[in-house]
Amino acid sequence: MKKNRLLFVLVAICTFILTGCQKENSGPYIIIDWAPVEIYIYADDADGNSIIRPDMPGMELTFKGETYTVRDKDQLMDSIYTRAYMATLFGLYAERDSERDSTAYRLYFGEIDGAADMDEDIVLKWPDGSKDVIHYHCSDHKYGKDAKCNRSWKLNGQKNATGSRFYFTGKSLE
Repeated sequence: MKKNRLLFVLVAICTFILTGCQKENSGPYIIIDWAPVEIYIYADDADGNSIIRPDMPGMELTFKGETYTVRDKDQLMDSIYTRAYMATLFGLYAERDSERDSTAYRLYFGEIDGAADMDEDIVLKWPDGSKDVIHYHCSDHKYGKDAKCNRSWKLNGQKNATGSRFYFTGKSLE
């Protein structure tokens, strides 16, 4: 009986020592998962009709020295999914814009790593030869309980009020 009691006390002490008293999610062990950055581009002609198509010859987007052309979303390869979500740069593609019209398209570019500090220009070259510059800035990642970062968008030097959604009017395919 004394041996059982002594064994019980030793097990209780070991359990207490091994588990400790630290509260859950306290200290430096908070995992922060920064969401990937996605850019949506909407473009209309002078009459208000969308010019975005799955096949847009002459449409290019340049990011970090790499040039991307428009692909149809259906051409994307299946991604490998894991428990840890890593940003995957799919490139530039056209997808249906269900927010506006079931027949309209929008351009999508992404995903950009949301955890990376960055100060980059994204250059759009339109089929009509015109160019626009999207400036993406992300810095000062703060980790911990109140995680945040300094993220901003500019379109042709002006602050973009709609975040990572960009709207263009008066564009043409020729």
